[in-house]
Amino acid sequence: MFFIIYLACPVFILVLWFFSKDLELPDTIVETGISRELLKISLFIYKKLNKRKFRGKEKVRTYLGSLSYQKDMGKALCDYYIRKISIVLILAFAGSILAFLIHLSSQSGSILDQDSNLIRNDYGQGDFTAYLEAEDEEGNLIGDFDVLIGEQLYTEEETKTLFDEASAEMEKLVLKDNESFDKVTSDLDLMEKLPGYPFEISWRIDNYQVIHFDGALIEDNIPKGGEIITLTATYKYNDLSYVQVMHANICPKELTKEQEMFKAIAGLIDKADKDSVYEKKVALPQAYGDKTLIWKERIEDNSFIFLVLMLAAGGASFVLKDKELKKKMEERDKQMLNDYPQFVSQLVLYLGAGMTMRNIFERLSASYQKKKKKTLEKRYLYEEVERSGRELLSGMSEGSVYENFGLRCGGQQFARLSTLLSQNLKKGNGELLKLLQEESQKAFDDRLDKTRKIGEEAGTKLLLPMIMMLVIVMVIIMIPAYLAF
Repeated sequence: MFFIIYLACPVFILVLWFFSKDLELPDTIVETGISRELLKISLFIYKKLNKRKFRGKEKVRTYLGSLSYQKDMGKALCDYYIRKISIVLILAFAGSILAFLIHLSSQSGSILDQDSNLIRNDYGQGDFTAYLEAEDEEGNLIGDFDVLIGEQLYTEEETKTLFDEASAEMEKLVLKDNESFDKVTSDLDLMEKLPGYPFEISWRIDNYQVIHFDGALIEDNIPKGGEIITLTATYKYNDLSYVQVMHANICPKELTKEQEMFKAIAGLIDKADKDSVYEKKVALPQAYGDKTLIWKERIEDNSFIFLVLMLAAGGASFVLKDKELKKKMEERDKQMLNDYPQFVSQLVLYLGAGMTMRNIFERLSASYQKKKKKTLEKRYLYEEVERSGRELLSGMSEGSVYENFGLRCGGQQFARLSTLLSQNLKKGNGELLKLLQEESQKAFDDRLDKTRKIGEEAGTKLLLPMIMMLVIVMVIIMIPAYLAF
């Protein structure tokens, strides 16, 4: 049953590809290969579901229109949603395949036999927790039981036999690249676990001047005539313990010509470094014997790791695309609200100077264009003012321009302002200046309240760090006082 469920999604995607392979993608999509085929499937789904409105579709349309100012919103919306659907398809496909593999893994073995006996792990495989549930004869659940089951253990006789085998094998493995204990010239392998045996092994060495605890030789301390050392290995299993003693003759390493050359060149570099400690540069040796040395810098290339990280970041950005769009919209609204008091104040100033509202919008639009060319700073409120200025120049009626301005900006403040500007066209210019002055004062008061609220929230956020600092100070004071008694 689960096999059918897990394979249904990949099969369904394959069927969708068959129906969608001849579809034409929008011109804005330039992907090729598998990505293009996947986007075709997404386009097919989008067209089939387009009759039913996507949840939040109108809000997304508003966000895209406010942030990108694209003329063809149909194309922009289509591009946005098919890319979103493609992410869902990728996750669904990958999830189905992984779930299928996990299901196969879970069904591959059982810890109960036919007589309801628990099967222990074999020797050396470790303990495991059995997750069991018990039912009565009528099928009623009695309870769930989590039972820790230990691995199967060896008897004392079996352990002694294993030690005899392990000690014989250890004498071979501990030599590593050496031929015998009579002449040890390279590192030994003092392993703490012997593969295939259950023992925990610890080592004791009688001379740590020529060999490390892990078996690595200290070549500079090895005398020319060699040094005989004693290695004692202790094998432990449960409460049983066995000891193996080995003697090794540690001799200086016989270097090949290449190794001798490497060691000599390393010595020359070290000597050059010590001889030029008061100079800016270290002169590297240019030759060794009859060989000319050419030096190059060894560079670590981490480009592949960077590629993997960037791909992971790209996947995360697709999944969080809606949140990113919403965050940009929130930042836009926040910026517009911050600019609102100054904007209304400018309207009051120009209106008091005798300018008409039409001329004010055109003047503010031209002023913003000049400022944007110099600073390259984008202010969304004045982008809408610039857009309204273009609408006025194109011949659109002032009433429609002001209404569109309020709708595009959103928020109660802008709706109230667009209403005042629209009523001004019907009732005249008499009371507009007074109403705008009141609106300007109200906008500055709202901004002051908002700033005060932000300050209070910042103080609340600082409360936890202050408490932590207080605890640290109390600990610093109390511990010395406690230790003094």
